Amino acid sequence: MKRTILALLLGSACLLAGAAQQEMAPPGFVQARQQFQAGAAGNAGARDAAAATFQALAASHPGHPLLAAYEGAAATLKGRDALLPWNKMKLAEAGADAIEKALAQLTPAHDEVLFGGAPESVETRLVAASALLSLPDFMNRRAIGLRALEAALQSPAFAQSPAPVRTRLLALAAKQAAADKRGADEAAYLRRLADAAPQSPEAVKAAARLKELGL
Repeated sequence: MKRTILALLLGSACLLAGAAQQEMAPPGFVQARQQFQAGAAGNAGARDAAAATFQALAASHPGHPLLAAYEGAAATLKGRDALLPWNKMKLAEAGADAIEKALAQLTPAHDEVLFGGAPESVETRLVAASALLSLPDFMNRRAIGLRALEAALQSPAFAQSPAPVRTRLLALAAKQAAADKRGADEAAYLRRLADAAPQSPEAVKAAARLKELGL
């Protein structure tokens, strides 16, 4: 009887371990993410391609908030780049609303789902924080962006995230700390960033900033 119970427990543990590593990214996700990053850097064609792909992916996979977060973030990029003021506001507001809805959909189960190697919960919060914190203060999205950032950094899934995801979160946290004149916090994030990926461009920038701070 004891052996049977032990076998069941071990089997359950294996199933949980398997679930923790489950890759769920749909076809087209990795390319769309790359296009989104290019769009964030100013490539309008890549931005529009990412927006179209994430709109389709979010519609066909409603149980995955990361896709909805990317769809919303792509809309904020369109708002950033729009020429007419009313289009800027319309797109930015719609994108921010979609991002907040995506955050509300997150559950502990999303810690166990991988998208391109990253826990869905962590990357959803990264996308959300990056987009919301880039919006003008009068849109009143900063507090939600900061909460998303803090939740990602404190998540048990943070340590399981790929180095690029961790460094982007830590760089964003350091940037916000600097903006808030929290020097000690900024330095702590910069040191963590340098340790997370010593050879990355972000780590080089972190080291330069620490030197600038006299640390």
